[in-house]
Amino acid sequence: MGGSCEIYGEGGMLVVRTPYDPAFVAALKAQVPHEARRWDRDRRAWLVDAAQRARVVHLAEQFFGDVRVQLGMLPTAPVEQERVLEVRYLGRTKPRGNGERTAFAWVDGGWNAIFPEAVLRRWFDGTEARPGDAPTLWQVLGIPAGSDDAAIKRAYRRMVKQWHPDVCKEPDAEEQFRAIQRAYEILRDPVKRAKYQAGLMLAASLPADAQAEAAPQGYRAPLRCGLVRARGREVLGRFVVSEILAWDDITNARGEVLVSSWPPGADHFVEVWQ
Repeated sequence: MGGSCEIYGEGGMLVVRTPYDPAFVAALKAQVPHEARRWDRDRRAWLVDAAQRARVVHLAEQFFGDVRVQLGMLPTAPVEQERVLEVRYLGRTKPRGNGERTAFAWVDGGWNAIFPEAVLRRWFDGTEARPGDAPTLWQVLGIPAGSDDAAIKRAYRRMVKQWHPDVCKEPDAEEQFRAIQRAYEILRDPVKRAKYQAGLMLAASLPADAQAEAAPQGYRAPLRCGLVRARGREVLGRFVVSEILAWDDITNARGEVLVSSWPPGADHFVEVWQ
């Protein structure tokens, strides 16, 4: 154990300066959530959420002989707040270390919002399903299980608009569109719907497959854009969502709905109004 470490507060975050130590970096990534840390190349320092200060100081004391902490400058932890986010594009979730999976969202001209997978699943699926679980037909339409006929029809129209291959340029748009059609054909029919629900209840009563693994491509929410009312915290310049309260379509003055998608090989998403 050697070298010196300096930790101080600046602009609502911690600045952590250390000599390079791969073991310290690995420990930091393992114990501090992805959204709560960021490497600043220009300053050659770690920027860390103030809420992680006790953990960061403890880690520093484990790896460095001289740890200088400017306690008087340490910021207070950011408080939770409610915001309306204009999400222009929401990506898939990816593993970020520390057992977490999150998705970045394009808000206010940058990837300025983070949606944990558990938060997305609670809103769209009504449950924190296992990552390896296949989506149910209800999840394909983005509505809670047991929704009534009117909700099923509204969800179908919304999903068709967002995933129609003529406007959606996602690589699997046609596959998703067919899945939406299949889900609607079953859920719109009371008899087929009842049989499907019975099958879900039976499957839920069976033990989980111990060999099931997380979906390698990550979880993707049924919707990729929208006006999202959410609770969360500002962390290192990004809004980390803890709860989704509402998700509405983005519309223009002509009443057209925004459809955003990421074409294969493109370096940015595209937007279409329809």
